[in-house]
This record gives sequence, structure tokens and C-alpha cells, in this order.
Amino acid sequence: MGRELRRVPLDFDYPLNKVWYGYYMKPSTCHNSYSADCEGCKEFARLKGIPITSYGCPDFSEFTKEFDKTVEPPEGEGYQLWETTTEGSPQSPVFETLEELCEWCEKNATTFADFKATKEEWKEMLLENFVHADVGNVTFL
Repeated sequence: MGRELRRVPLDFDYPLNKVWYGYYMKPSTCHNSYSADCEGCKEFARLKGIPITSYGCPDFSEFTKEFDKTVEPPEGEGYQLWETTTEGSPQSPVFETLEELCEWCEKNATTFADFKATKEEWKEMLLENFVHADVGNVTFL
């Protein structure tokens, strides 16, 4: 499974192992009927600071003028491990330092399948943006 380092706000509270809304949701398209997408839409608006209208839907009018594509997670000072095999989702809590994230990864994350790495290896891989597992003469991404 692909992994990468993301810099997100320290208070970023998006659920772990859940695809980031901005990677599959285009807020300019409303289903006009309540569905599970409505809650996702409202959560996306909350995270992006988009106000809710009087009728309960996010007010995307200004927001959609600037985009009609995927929306990246907000940037910040925190460090977080994300998977990139699917559309992309957070895999770790947010940490204040890269060192703390690497310590967490050593115990809780894999580089590929069930392969683990030391905190020093994690730091090197995350800084190079190349998380991998070497097995013999084969490199797994």
C-alpha cells in the first residue's frame, strides 16, 4: 500500500482510514435529496470552513467558482501518514514533529503488506517521499 507524508493542521480531526472527501466529492453537484452523501458534504464544508445555508446545505457558491476538481486536505504544521493506494486517507494521528510520527509508524504502520520499518527508516523514507519495502533484490511500493 502506498504511503506518504502529509502536513495538516495540528487539530485536523478527519477519521483515520476514511477516504478524504475532497478526493471523490465535487461540491458543485448536489443530489437534491437526503442521502449518506449529505453528511459527507456537511463534513467537507465544516473542514473547509464553508458556511451552511438556512436550508441546511453548505453554501458552495463562492467555493465552486475556484475549483471543479479534487480538493486537497488543508495544509498545516502537523505531520500525518496517508495511504495512497485508494484515493487517499489518513493512517495516523497528527503529530507535532516528524520524529513523533516516525516513532508511531515504527510500532503501528507497515511500509508494504506486513513489512515494518524502524523510526530511522521511516524518517528517511518520508523525507524522500519514497515509502517502500526491500525484500532481497525486490522493492515493493
